[in-house]
Amino acid sequence: MADLPAAIREGEALPATGTAHGHVRLKDGRLARIAYAYEDDPTAAARLHLQAEAFRHLAPAGRTPRLHEIVEPGPGLAGGALIVDFVDGRAPHLPDELGGMAETLARLHSLPLPGMGSPIPRQDNPVRTTLDVVEEGARRFLGKAVADTGARAEIVEELELMRGMAKKVANRPQPLSIALADTHPGNFIVDRDGIAWFVDLEKVHVGSPAIDLAHATLPTSTVWHPDVGKVLSLAEVAHFYETYLARIGESRAAELRPWLQPMRRLTWLRTTMFMARWKVQTEAPRDPSDPSQWSDAGLEPAMKGHLQTRIDQCFDGDFIRALRAEWL
Repeated sequence: MADLPAAIREGEALPATGTAHGHVRLKDGRLARIAYAYEDDPTAAARLHLQAEAFRHLAPAGRTPRLHEIVEPGPGLAGGALIVDFVDGRAPHLPDELGGMAETLARLHSLPLPGMGSPIPRQDNPVRTTLDVVEEGARRFLGKAVADTGARAEIVEELELMRGMAKKVANRPQPLSIALADTHPGNFIVDRDGIAWFVDLEKVHVGSPAIDLAHATLPTSTVWHPDVGKVLSLAEVAHFYETYLARIGESRAAELRPWLQPMRRLTWLRTTMFMARWKVQTEAPRDPSDPSQWSDAGLEPAMKGHLQTRIDQCFDGDFIRALRAEWL
């Protein structure tokens, strides 16, 4: 298509459900993933091409949309766009379609790692990297976001326990794979054949597959998208994990099993700090000097209300205690 920016303007804008990118369905049936950025953002092109490389690398698994073209950042399209296949489907029905999600993750995690010259980031120590993200989130946002002192104390206690865990495993080798990082169920689309496609590749990196498994099933993830909204039982979570482990082979499963619970706990803290940042930064006045500030200005009012309700739910003391009972 000769004039992609014009085609994007003439396409059908789909409802906004996130703050990093939007979607426009083009008249030829393909999808434009519009990357959000501020005008003249010097990092926009690099981010766009990193996403493109992720689409290329994951394509052989047959569970992510196929990349067609790149629209470079420019006037009216500050972050640029990726033109990909449109996946006709819906959010997963939980728990019934957990098996399809597990199969998709197993396929993607089984791909060869990117070569050393790849721009795809690499975490050689996912425990330390994840804990650092949690620590920064706690320092900047936890006190402002969680008013309930009992709930905040639960989070702080778990963080202290994870600091101790990190010291114990600091020098242990951890199994790595291509990892997706943002595997909440709303980022999967189930087509009419029951295949679960993973569609959000902005955070692809080399890291811990255990984080992806946790993020797909933790309550902080399964209630996030309005079309999912399900808290899984412990039995349903266990079945998801066993389905995944059965698909990656005995050797890889044995290497990964000791990391499943520690990374699940760390991922809960990471998703909780994500919510804390969301609450603090989207409720604050826009600071033009801080391009990293998150904004929900592009979301529909119903979506904003849904997210606020879910964040309040995840910051509830009883909710947190019930979740931590899974491993304490």
